[in-house]
Amino acid sequence: MSCRKKLYISALLIAMSYVPASQATEFNIDDYKASWADQRANAIGDIVTILIEENANASSSAGLDADNEHVISILNDLKGTPFNFDANINSGMNNDASTSRKGSISATITARVVEIDQYGLLRIEGTQFVTVNGEEQQITLNGFVRKDDLSAQNAIISSRIESARIELSGIGEVDDNRKPSIFRSMFRWLGF
Repeated sequence: MSCRKKLYISALLIAMSYVPASQATEFNIDDYKASWADQRANAIGDIVTILIEENANASSSAGLDADNEHVISILNDLKGTPFNFDANINSGMNNDASTSRKGSISATITARVVEIDQYGLLRIEGTQFVTVNGEEQQITLNGFVRKDDLSAQNAIISSRIESARIELSGIGEVDDNRKPSIFRSMFRWLGF
């Protein structure tokens, strides 16, 4: 091997083994995570992707059908003349009532791990704001996730979240008309 090649190899080995003191103190083997390793959330502060696909349908109905009939008869003999009095009282009621409610939400949001409970469940919380045509929609989600339920892409579907609380609320003209103030109701009644 030539002297020149030996010199290059020696310089390369010295350069590779040299680590500045500032970099050596920042590296912590306990927090190291290789780029090819499992990237699923497992610590407080980690981010989880939530695929929200919720459909809720509820309906109930009740019916009441009641008929009452009362007959009152009085038969008597008054001074040798038979006396007969009949009275019928009829009442009926037929009522039907039903309610139906449907709701659905489909969204993808991210949430942060805010706590790990004593059983190893990750408590997640997340909020997302979306504005469409001047209407601001807010999606808020929290609940508990098992680490095993997270996919390799660090995502989970909302039906796999324990004690999930998913709330969709809006701020804007549509929401204002849904719950009008007394002044708005008065102006609407007056035709303005």
